Amino acid sequence: MSFRTVSAALAVLAAMPVAQAQTLAPEDGEDGIVVTASRTGSDPGTTIADRETIARRQPASLLEVLEDLAGVTAFSTGGPAGGSFLSIRGGEPNFTAVLIDGVRLNDPTNSAGGAFDFTLLDPSIVDRIEVSRTAGSAVHGSDALSGVVQIVTRDPGAAGVTAGGQAWLDTRSGGAASASLSGAWATGGVILSGGRYDSGDYRDEGSLRRNQFFAKAVQRVADFRISMTALRAETRGTRFPEDSGGPLLAVIRDRETRRGLLSLGALSLTRDPEAALRPSLSVAWTVQRGSSVSPPIAPGVLDGVPAVTARDRFGRLEAIGSVAGDLGPLTLSGGGAILREDGRSVGTLDYGFPLPVAFSVTRITHSGFAEATLRIPQGLQVGGAIRYDRLQGGSGNWTGRGSLSWTLAPSGLRLFAHLAHGYKRPSLYALGHPLIGNPALAPETSHSLDAGIEAALPAGRVSLTLFDNRFRDLIDFDPVQFRLVNRARVGTRGIEGALSLTLGGPWSLSGAITYLSLDSDTPLRGRPEWRGTLRLGWDKGPWRADATLRANSDWNDSSIPTGARVTPGHAEADIGVAYRLTDRVRLRLTARNLGDNRSWDAVGTPAPGRSGRLSISVE
Repeated sequence: MSFRTVSAALAVLAAMPVAQAQTLAPEDGEDGIVVTASRTGSDPGTTIADRETIARRQPASLLEVLEDLAGVTAFSTGGPAGGSFLSIRGGEPNFTAVLIDGVRLNDPTNSAGGAFDFTLLDPSIVDRIEVSRTAGSAVHGSDALSGVVQIVTRDPGAAGVTAGGQAWLDTRSGGAASASLSGAWATGGVILSGGRYDSGDYRDEGSLRRNQFFAKAVQRVADFRISMTALRAETRGTRFPEDSGGPLLAVIRDRETRRGLLSLGALSLTRDPEAALRPSLSVAWTVQRGSSVSPPIAPGVLDGVPAVTARDRFGRLEAIGSVAGDLGPLTLSGGGAILREDGRSVGTLDYGFPLPVAFSVTRITHSGFAEATLRIPQGLQVGGAIRYDRLQGGSGNWTGRGSLSWTLAPSGLRLFAHLAHGYKRPSLYALGHPLIGNPALAPETSHSLDAGIEAALPAGRVSLTLFDNRFRDLIDFDPVQFRLVNRARVGTRGIEGALSLTLGGPWSLSGAITYLSLDSDTPLRGRPEWRGTLRLGWDKGPWRADATLRANSDWNDSSIPTGARVTPGHAEADIGVAYRLTDRVRLRLTARNLGDNRSWDAVGTPAPGRSGRLSISVE
C-alpha cells in the first residue's frame, strides 16, 4: 500500500484535528494530584487518549497509542527492545516531561539526555493518557521544553471485590497477560495488578520481556482524598545497537543486551475541588536502574563505535505543596516544590583495552510557582502561570505561560491561543560524562506559540491549530573541542487538525493530521512533514468494529553503515472486531498492518509485518 494512495484520503482532514477528545485536564484534586497543564483549570489544550482507545489498540507499549495523536510522533527505534522516540511538535524526545500520576519519570543519567523508556510501562494499568503540546515548564519546571505526557493510572473499581484481567496473543510472536484485584468500600479502595509481556525469541529485531507490579490505594477522609501508589517494573531485552543498521545492515551480528528497572512510590493529599480552599501535597520517590552490554559497530559511511558497557542508577525525591482557591470569577493557585536528583554511572569503552567511564552527580532544585485563571462573562477565559526554579548553589530559571480562550454562544465556536516559555537543565550525563561532558553547559530553552479554532458540529467536533516553537541553546557535540556545547537553534512550525463525527446510526468517523516544517542547520531525524490517522467505527449491540488507516511522508534518518538517508513515507491499515460476551467479558480480534508494510522505523530495522492479534479482557 503506497503513501500516495492514502495521502488523498487523509488530505480531507488537513483543515481539521484528534481521534481522541481534546478537553481540559482535570483540576487539581479532582483525580488525585494529577496536573498536566494547569492547576487552576485554565484552557491547556490537552489531548486525551482514554481507556477505550488504549484497549482498542491492544498495545505492547504506550508508544502505539501516542502515535495516533495530533502533533505527536512516536515509535520504537529498533525492535521490541529499541529506544523510545517521542517527539511533540518536532521537539527532541528528551524535550517532553513524562509523568505518571504527577510523578516524574525522565531519566537524566542515560545517553538519550533524559528521554523516558516507554517499554517499562504495562498499558494495562493506564486509565488515560493526557498530552499537552505546549511548553509546560511554568507548571512542571525543567524537562517540559516542548510538552508534557501525563499517564493516569486506574483507580479501584466499584464497591465490593472484583477481579479482572486481559491477555492477547499475536500470530507473528509474542503476547501479554495481566490480572488485577480490586476491593472498594464507601470511602475508598485498593487495586493490585500484575502483568507480563514477552515479544518472543524468534524475531530478527530482538526480544523484550517485561514484568510489572502495580498497587494503588485511595481513601477519603471528610472532603480530602489520600492516594498511595507503588510501581515496580523490570525489562530484559536484546537488540542490535542503535545506528548499527539493524538486522538488515549491521556488519557485526552480535546483539546488545539491556536491562531496565523502575521502582516508584508516591503519596498525595488533595481536597475536594468544590471546597473554597483546596490545599494539596504530594511526595514521590523513584529509582531507575539500567545496564547494557553493547558490541562494537563496524565503520561504514560513518566512523565505527567501540564496544560499550554501562550500569546506571538514578534516584529522585520530590515534594510539591500548593493551595488553590476561588475569588468570584478568579481562580488562584500557588505553592512550592523541592527536588533532589542523584545519578551515577559506571562503564567502559573498549579501545583494545577497557577505558573506564564513570560519573556521579547530585543536584537539588527549589521551586516556587503561581497561577491564575479569570473567567469573564460572554465566554472569555484568561490564564497565566509563572514559576522560578533555583538550583542549589547555582543559577535560577524563570518560566511563564499565558492562555486566552473565547467561546461564542450559542454556536459553541471557540477561539484559543497559548504562549509559553520552557527550559531544560542539562542531563546528568551531559554534565558529568568524563569524556564528553561539560559542567558549564547552560539550560536549553524554548518559546512556543499556538492559536486555533474549535467548532461544535451537529454530530461532532472539529478543530484546527497553528503552532510555532523556537528552541535555543541546544546541546550538541563539538568534535573540535570533543565535548558537548550549547550552540544549536531549531525552529518547528506547522498545523494540526482533529475531527470526531457521528455519521448516523452505528457509524462514526475520527481522524488527526499534522503538518510539520523544520528550521534546522542539520537534518532532524524521525520527523515526517505529514502524518495522519483516519478511523471508521461501527458500534451496535454487543458488536464493535473499526478500521484505522495511518500514513506519513518521508523522514530523515541515518546510521553508521549508510550515513544520512531518507526513509520513504508509508501507510498501514488495521481492522478490528470486538464482541462483548457479558457485561464484563469482551473478545477482540485485530488484523494489524493489512498491507504487510515493512517500512523502517530505524535504518535496517523493518516494522512488524502483517499479523493477527486475539485478546480477551475481563473488566
